[in-house]
Amino acid sequence: MKILVPTDFSKLSKVAVLYAANMAKSLGAEIILLNIVYIDASPKAQVAMKEKQILDAMADNAMRDFVQLSNEIKKQVDANVTITPQIVKGQPVKDVVGNFAHHNDIDLIIMGTKGASGIKKVLMGSNAAAVISNSTIPVITVPEHSRFKPIKHIVYATDLQSIENEIKALIPLAQLFESTVHILHVISPNAKKKIDKAQIKEDIVSKYKYPHIFVQVSISDDITEGIGEYIVQTKADMIAMFTHKLTFFEKLFGKSFTREVAFHTWVPLLAIKK
Repeated sequence: MKILVPTDFSKLSKVAVLYAANMAKSLGAEIILLNIVYIDASPKAQVAMKEKQILDAMADNAMRDFVQLSNEIKKQVDANVTITPQIVKGQPVKDVVGNFAHHNDIDLIIMGTKGASGIKKVLMGSNAAAVISNSTIPVITVPEHSRFKPIKHIVYATDLQSIENEIKALIPLAQLFESTVHILHVISPNAKKKIDKAQIKEDIVSKYKYPHIFVQVSISDDITEGIGEYIVQTKADMIAMFTHKLTFFEKLFGKSFTREVAFHTWVPLLAIKK
C-alpha cells in the first residue's frame, strides 16, 4: 500500500505526515512525501532562466527539509517506516498531486486542514479542498489538532441515494482496521419518509459479508450539526463522505458539502470521489 502525503514542511502538514506515518506503521504501508515547488513568473526567456535557478534552489532546500522531517517522524512513531521523498515542479497543486498519484499507483492521499473558516482557510487547507474535488483516489484530510489512533469507528454520512456503491468502496478500508461502519442519515424534524434501519443493515451485511455495520437515522435541522453530534456520541475516529456532481447535500447548500465538512470536523475526513 502506498500513501501519498503532500507537504510544505509547515506545522500543519507535519500533523498529516505524522498521522500518515502512524497509519503506515499499522498497515505496513509505504509513505511518499511530495513537495511541490513553483513560482509565478513571466514566460520571457531571461526570466525563465532565473526561474529555473530559483526552482532548483527550492528543490535543494526541500531535499534537506525532507531528511530532517523523515528523521523527526521516524523517531516519533518509533518504527522503521519507509518514507520516500519526491519533489515535483509545477502548479496548481491539485493537478500536480492528482497526476503524481495516478502515475505512481497511490492508494491513499493524506493532507492537513486548518479546521477553520475565513482567512485561516488557506494554504494546505485550500489545497486540501481542491485535491478532494479533483482526486479519483481516496483523500484523508487531517485537522490540525488530530492525532492518529486505531480506526475503530467510522461515521459514514449519506443521503442513502447511492449507499450500495459507496459502502462497497468504504468496506475495504474498514476491513483493514476491523472498524465499525456507522451509516448515518440525517433528516429534518418534518421528514415524513420512513427509514427501515434493520433492512438496510441486513442487506449490506448479506451482500458484502462484513458484520460490523450500524445504521443510525438522526433528526436535525442542520445536517452539519447532526453529523457533529453523532461524531461526539460515537467517539468516531473518522468520518467518511463521498463527493458527487451535485449531490443532495450540495443542492441544499449550493456548494460542496463534503469540502465544507472537511473544515468543520475535528476528526479526520475520508473523502472518496464517485
